[in-house]
Amino acid sequence: MKIHILTDNRVNKRGLLAEHGLAIFIEHEGFNVLFDTGQSEVYCHNAVQMGVDLKKTDCIVLSHGHYDHGGGLIHFPQTKGFPQVYVHQAAFAKRYKVTPDKKGYQQVGIPWSLHDYSVIKNKIVFTRGNYQLAPQVMLCGEIPQTVDFEEVSTGFYLGEEADKSVDLLKDEQMLIFDTEQGLCIFLGCSHPGVANCLNHALNLFPGKKIDTLVAGMHLGSVSPQRLQKTIQYIMKLDIRNVVPLHCTGIVAITEIKRFLGSKCLPLCAGDSWEI
Repeated sequence: MKIHILTDNRVNKRGLLAEHGLAIFIEHEGFNVLFDTGQSEVYCHNAVQMGVDLKKTDCIVLSHGHYDHGGGLIHFPQTKGFPQVYVHQAAFAKRYKVTPDKKGYQQVGIPWSLHDYSVIKNKIVFTRGNYQLAPQVMLCGEIPQTVDFEEVSTGFYLGEEADKSVDLLKDEQMLIFDTEQGLCIFLGCSHPGVANCLNHALNLFPGKKIDTLVAGMHLGSVSPQRLQKTIQYIMKLDIRNVVPLHCTGIVAITEIKRFLGSKCLPLCAGDSWEI
């Protein structure tokens, strides 16, 4: 398996770009998946610089319906056939987040409409729950709350401007490759909680071990207690490779690296890595 980080909050190579977002190109046994598309055309620029041919994409997965994961889809290079796009059926709802000053709301949903992009609309496959993408490749959504120290990310809302309700972020889905070495799991933001996500994966694949976790973990604003419990949970699973990205937060990344040592790989935009 080859993993190419096309978009991340950080970058450390000349000629490449960073933005608040995530896009990963995954090559595995002749099957190529673009997991998320960031918020703009940054992933396309970086792909060219990295020698990644997006025209070889077999399918696109949007982890959930936020601008920093699905906004860039409209910039995907046009080919003879636009690849299938797999996304939860609730991903295109109107979505909001409380502003930093907590006095208002800002839109954080996908910033374009399917009605304006017929090429994409005709290739959308709406998912719910579990969906088999290919042999040994599964999308898993609607992740249940089973870990007592985690809660769904707070401060998010959906609906019409004047009639908003709390967003439980049911549309987040993880991408799982069932390999000989173990499960390779990709997460966009882990809004249901990264431990809840991993626990759900282990329940879906009984007897399997998690080999690799590549994830935005949304730990930048959690309490120190929750961060430590999350790290302890990951350590208990003895995951061979942990790659924290995007919304994990720099403090959380450094803590994960401190405890996991060589098992933590703090990659960023521009990095390619082979398992």
